[in-house]
Amino acid sequence: MDTAFWLERWSRGEAGFHQQHVNPYLGYYYGELGPIAEKRSELRVFVPLCGKSMDLWWLQQNGYDSVGVECSEVAVQQFFDEQQLEYSKRHMNRHVSYKSDRLEILLGDFFTLQADDIGNISDIFDRASLIALPIEMRGEYVSKITDLQKTETRTLLITLTYPQHEMDGPPFSVSEEEVNELYSDNFRIEKLAAKDILEDEPRFKQRGLTKLTETAYKLTRYK
Repeated sequence: MDTAFWLERWSRGEAGFHQQHVNPYLGYYYGELGPIAEKRSELRVFVPLCGKSMDLWWLQQNGYDSVGVECSEVAVQQFFDEQQLEYSKRHMNRHVSYKSDRLEILLGDFFTLQADDIGNISDIFDRASLIALPIEMRGEYVSKITDLQKTETRTLLITLTYPQHEMDGPPFSVSEEEVNELYSDNFRIEKLAAKDILEDEPRFKQRGLTKLTETAYKLTRYK
């Protein structure tokens, strides 16, 4: 499942994987009563494989510097058009920067990013990146995103777990055991919450799922 797959999906308007609302865990963790809200002016949040995520808009509106990366120009353009944001455009070595105030999206391949491209990030919000990738690509993804961050960088990771045989991804099912296998060598892992969300996601019931759990983890890089 390479870049061409996602470019084709966006070009054909097949963005059913796009969420129309801000993830509640983002609001809980980074919102007014969240554990790090008082430090927001010092933080820079990275959103990998961001599409046209409303989460980027929410971060900007709540006073955070944020940077995303997305391979589809269609998705990037739709984001700025739909949010009615003016932006400047700058060509970089491997990516194109679209910047509006404290929000930036880099158009290009996530796997060619360098740490200097995204700046001094303090946090990562992974709502739909790890679960967007098939199992054979997830190890490479974790290796790359580990290289992009410094020690003590925090990640708010959101996963979905369901019987994989009941539905073809994306999004894919990622178990707690796999999260530990992928991250435990370099990260402290704290499971924050797990919730059955099948009744709240009728589109997944229509695709044949009998169970769907959303889980939030806090990951902190320690080496």
